[in-house]
Amino acid sequence: MAGVGPREETAMPIPGRVPLALLDALAAGLGLGYLARDHRDALISHGPVLSIAAVVGIAVIVVAYRGYRVLRRTNTRMEALIADELSRRRPSPRPRR
Repeated sequence: MAGVGPREETAMPIPGRVPLALLDALAAGLGLGYLARDHRDALISHGPVLSIAAVVGIAVIVVAYRGYRVLRRTNTRMEALIADELSRRRPSPRPRR
């Protein structure tokens, strides 16, 4: 086995994969398109109501996301304060049992 050094491994090409989220979005879009085609008359007659509902829904999502970010930032600050306070404590003079 003369001349056997580190093995050179050839990388096999990996075929491109479509992310699962993209497939989910495609399925949701196809389903909504089918429902819109079936209920075209209802969508046309209730267009303004659906538009207002969409704007309100987007606003709720934005407000919820902002609230989540604020709570997350506050939690990080509280953890930093607590860690700072705990690090300032002196060890007790008596050993614990």
